[in-house]
Amino acid sequence: MNDLNPSPEFEEKVRNAIKSPDASPEFANRLRNELVRRPVKMKPMIFKPAWALAFMLAMTVIVVSAPGLAAALGRVFGYIPEVGLVETTSGLRMLAEPVSVARDGVTLTITNVFVYEDRVELKYEVSGIAPENDGWQAADSNTNPTAFCGGVNPGSLYNPEGDPHLRLPDGTTLERDYTGKYPQNMFAMQPVYEAAVPADVTQLTFALKCIPMARLGVIPENWELTFDLVTVPAGTVVGEPVIEVPPATQETVASPSAEVVSAPKVTMTLERIVPTDSNTVLYLHFNMENADPSLISIMPRSVYVIDSMGQHIRLVGSFVWQPFEHQVGSSFEFISESRPADGPLTVVAEQVIAYYMPLYTDPPQMTTEEMTFTFDAGEDPQVGQKWGLNKTFTIAGYDFEIVSAQAVTFDDLPNRQSFIDGSQGYDYGYQFIVEADPALELTAEMDIHADEAQCWLSDVNKVETQPLLYTQLCRNGYPKGGVAVTIREMSITLNEDLQVEWKP
Repeated sequence: MNDLNPSPEFEEKVRNAIKSPDASPEFANRLRNELVRRPVKMKPMIFKPAWALAFMLAMTVIVVSAPGLAAALGRVFGYIPEVGLVETTSGLRMLAEPVSVARDGVTLTITNVFVYEDRVELKYEVSGIAPENDGWQAADSNTNPTAFCGGVNPGSLYNPEGDPHLRLPDGTTLERDYTGKYPQNMFAMQPVYEAAVPADVTQLTFALKCIPMARLGVIPENWELTFDLVTVPAGTVVGEPVIEVPPATQETVASPSAEVVSAPKVTMTLERIVPTDSNTVLYLHFNMENADPSLISIMPRSVYVIDSMGQHIRLVGSFVWQPFEHQVGSSFEFISESRPADGPLTVVAEQVIAYYMPLYTDPPQMTTEEMTFTFDAGEDPQVGQKWGLNKTFTIAGYDFEIVSAQAVTFDDLPNRQSFIDGSQGYDYGYQFIVEADPALELTAEMDIHADEAQCWLSDVNKVETQPLLYTQLCRNGYPKGGVAVTIREMSITLNEDLQVEWKP
């Protein structure tokens, strides 16, 4: 099955919710449900949930003993490609060796397992499924999603039938965590189980009703594998050694914003770096002083490094949604497209985007009523019909105006070419003109409330100093009568680059 390598545009929305304050359970559940069920299109400057239950291929675990490095670092981390950071703590258990089973040409392999004191992290992969039976590729996956394991119709709740269970030797069953607490848990084949597994347990059984997004009734179901665990000695590096960057080497640069509101100071910190044979992995943390309580995340638009030879090497985001890991700021993993030359590195983030979602913080910073407006579309809206709105909103001190709404079709979307699957049945909706101070490069996203019309597919189009065009499309025609629309999020761009230097 296909792997998903998220682009920087995807990362703009798979954001780390930060404490200013923490993300609410409502926000966590909403994002997870969207990530589970929705295919989305990638567009510049647009943040959207994507095919979240993406299949990621894993590599065999390599264990390298490095007691000297462990003593130097105190907290020992290792890095495993396509898994990320692994912390070696006292009592950590891991998969003794990958375990596979093959049925009717389909192979399921458990590639990584880590048993911590409070949770189990697992990763598996599947091969041998023909494209026509793979819900990520099949032609009917959009029109008939429930034909595939875990598929749901738009607007339906999350379907857990493709989530594996773990069974202990005494018969105890562990269920996948659904709180949204663990970042990798957004991927179908990288489940996390919040549980304290007894220290004497050295074997677990993996049980799966059906392979996520595999065609039901065609691909073998009811899988079961038993695997062994081994204890990792304290001070052992699992995978590639991770270099913790001392605070003294960190440099931050303030970033100005529009003159409308006092400029927020944004900082970038290099926390960890992992040189590998083929690339370099960097962990960056972004923060804002005196952040407004409705701030959800801070995300760079693009990042690159300048190595000791003067080469500019782009960094690609390789991270997932982490709403509860960091109390302040947003931390992300970036991987260089090629291996930098040995020696010092300069990391440059070209602009950062600050995202605000006042309805989805805990406690909420505004009420739904404060973020909702209504217009009368009449009983028979027609393509091209327009309604003047002139509704003004303020989030985090930034003002913007919803100027008008216009009835449009999918063919009217400025970025329709980027929707590789077409409209998916979302053919009619409303396009809103949003005006704000041009220096802000402000974007806003909204939700149209119309149960019968099933509104979802959306498009954001922002061209330099032009007003923002935000479109949301629906199934089953245009919403009629009094159409209620709620502002979901707002973002602004901070235009000055951030820079940090690292010297080995």
